[in-house]
This record gives sequence, C-alpha cells and structure tokens, in this order.
Amino acid sequence: MISITIKDIPQFMNKLLISDTFDGFCMSEADIATGCTYTIDGRINSAFYSQEEIDAMPSSRYTTWKNIRPFAFSFVKGSRVPKHLRITMVLPESKTAEIIEKNSLDYEPETVNGLFLNIRYQDGSATMTTASSLSVFTLDRSLDEAFERYIFEFLSESGISYEE
Repeated sequence: MISITIKDIPQFMNKLLISDTFDGFCMSEADIATGCTYTIDGRINSAFYSQEEIDAMPSSRYTTWKNIRPFAFSFVKGSRVPKHLRITMVLPESKTAEIIEKNSLDYEPETVNGLFLNIRYQDGSATMTTASSLSVFTLDRSLDEAFERYIFEFLSESGISYEE
C-alpha cells in the first residue's frame, strides 16, 4: 500500500471530475459531503441488465467512473468546496489480468477481488492510497508492487503532480 499526496488540488479535481482521465477505472463506492451527504454504491445490479449488457461492461462487479462522474460533478460544482469527498475506485478485471501478465506474476486473475485506488479530499488536501483484495492468503507483495508502479505511471502520464 502506498499513500500519495496530491500537490495541485484544482488541477487534480478537474482531471477527476471534469476530464476523462479516470474513466478507465471502475467505482466501488463514493461518499460526497456538501450541503448533504451523497453516497453512491458502484456495485452493478445484475438483475437490471441483460447478460449481453453485462458481458459488454469493463467489470462484471462495478460500474465505470465514466458513468458516475457527471453525477459526482453535479454534487460538487458551485462556489463552495465539498466538506469531504471519498471515492474508492477499482481496476476493471481485464486491466488487473493485464498487470498480472505484464509483470509475469504468479497469480490467477480470478483470485484477485480487486485492485483499489482510494481518493480522499478533506480540509483542502487530497490523498490517494492503494489497496488490494485477494481471495487467497499470501505474503507475496508482487501484485501490490506492480499495481503501485501502475498508479505512479498513470499519475505521471496524466500530468498529476504528487508526492509520496
């Protein structure tokens, strides 16, 4: 797990809430506090969709940030900043499998419940932390390390300034 502090908050919020920078992620949950608190559960309600629609989605478990971003932006736009913003993003299963393959890791993609990116904004500062969830016990941190490298590359390629 790594913890990252975002240096340029306005630029980061623009990339998070307005641009498509984070659209490749799925969203597990969000909690946004302004005049009231909005809680969004990003788990897909599979009973709502046909099997063909589910098969076409990037994740069989979570909705995309692209689908939720307009709603999240509508909650925070205005002249006042949110009291807090907490978003838990997760990589789609295909991207997780790609990280495992690219790094020649000894993991089966089915054993990875998720690679998570937790975004927190409160009191004028924003932080990001990474986490992983596996359905098997292991002391091997190679997947965590590969995911951390992926996040650092993503932030650099996206032009998001940060410090560890």
